[in-house]
Amino acid sequence: MKKLQELKDAMRSPPPERLARIEYRSHFMQIFGVMLVSALLIWKGFWYIIFAFIFSIGVSYSQGMNAYQRYRAIMAGKGEEYNPDLDKSPTRKRDYIIKKAFGKYSWGFAAIFSVVITYLLVPLERWFMKVAFGTIILFNYLLIYFFLFYFIAKPIYNWRKKK
Repeated sequence: MKKLQELKDAMRSPPPERLARIEYRSHFMQIFGVMLVSALLIWKGFWYIIFAFIFSIGVSYSQGMNAYQRYRAIMAGKGEEYNPDLDKSPTRKRDYIIKKAFGKYSWGFAAIFSVVITYLLVPLERWFMKVAFGTIILFNYLLIYFFLFYFIAKPIYNWRKKK
């Protein structure tokens, strides 16, 4: 019951930076949704939808930029350092430690590494392996990024934290 009450309290009062981040991301995702629907309607022959398309994209963009500026102001005013030991999410904690140890593009190295490993290890002559290729890449990426990279990054992070 205590965990359920903690969850309810957390949902009742989310931090303002999370709300602002969700807001600006939702506006930009709305832009992609409007572009997809408008492209489909234009392709079907409803060419006059282009004016509503341009208007709605402009409104979503301006609202998204205002929300992003509010998010940046909140984060600048907050100014406290993220402590991964207090975070309950293991993936967010591991992601933070990996990014601090290897830089913000470590996910790209893990993705390239998983594609190369999958390509070298999986025989693509069989039809079911072609179907499973994407799933195997995703599985390898998760293993490499959240286990192998974390195993290497944790001592580096602790060493840098002591300095």
